[in-house]
Amino acid sequence: MKVKIVERHAAPSEALRGYVLEKTEALKRYFDRIISVDVVLSVEKERQIADFHAHLTNRKIIKAHEESPDMYASIDKAINRLKRQLVKYKDQLNDTRARGMGASFAEASSIVGKVDHKEILRTDIYFHKPMTPEEAVLQLEAIDKGFLVFINAETNRMSIIYHRRDGHYALIESRR
Repeated sequence: MKVKIVERHAAPSEALRGYVLEKTEALKRYFDRIISVDVVLSVEKERQIADFHAHLTNRKIIKAHEESPDMYASIDKAINRLKRQLVKYKDQLNDTRARGMGASFAEASSIVGKVDHKEILRTDIYFHKPMTPEEAVLQLEAIDKGFLVFINAETNRMSIIYHRRDGHYALIESRR
């Protein structure tokens, strides 16, 4: 993680720089995919301002701006704000992944236990242009799934192509 510190309207202080580096390095415990942190420490009359910009993966930027009469207090407040935002963002990522993966293992096992009530755990939707079975094979290899639902350009009907265990492909065509 890169840390860039800029001090405005104040004399450069190695103790302050060390303090900022120590605090920003501790952010890794809360979220490990921080690319860089930009820190601006400025002084305006009696206001000591700490401004943090944390650059995360996926082009996400988290900002914290705090001011107080003491620079160390401003840094502490800004770091605490960053910690809360990082934890919240990490929880959002985990929730999104859990929803994308379907039900969790505990939920899935409870669903398996219920014989009379069945639920759909995951749905994939494919919208593709009409294609020939040969094009569907190429598309199936590109998406790295077990099967592909497509509109057959030759018959103009819905078809399914899937990998067989023997390494070949099988085509299922619908009838009306």
